[in-house]
Amino acid sequence: MLMLTTSLAGCATARYTSLGEAEKTEIEQLKENVYRVEYRVSAFTSQEQLDRYLRRRCAELTLREGYDFFHLARRADVLGLSRRTAITVTLYKGQKPAGVANLYDAKEVLAEAATAP
Repeated sequence: MLMLTTSLAGCATARYTSLGEAEKTEIEQLKENVYRVEYRVSAFTSQEQLDRYLRRRCAELTLREGYDFFHLARRADVLGLSRRTAITVTLYKGQKPAGVANLYDAKEVLAEAATAP
């Protein structure tokens, strides 16, 4: 019976941990407006859920540092006993820069996260 309980507990999807709860080693400043962000979840968490968590973490970082938009690049995914993704994030202030593909508005990302199940 104990083994069944332990197995079922391991299947639960991880809950999101906010930037304030994160370990400092998960975010590394590379340049003035460029960071390396890492996010880890259970191996049972879907790739889609991990992507949502990662965008949310980057949006929180963007606003915390006084920026408005962020761009994700150079992603590295590792799947083992846990899922881990590290990505390079470039932050932008003011008006949305023209010509930058895959740019996210930090406030929009957090608003979507607040309404997501």
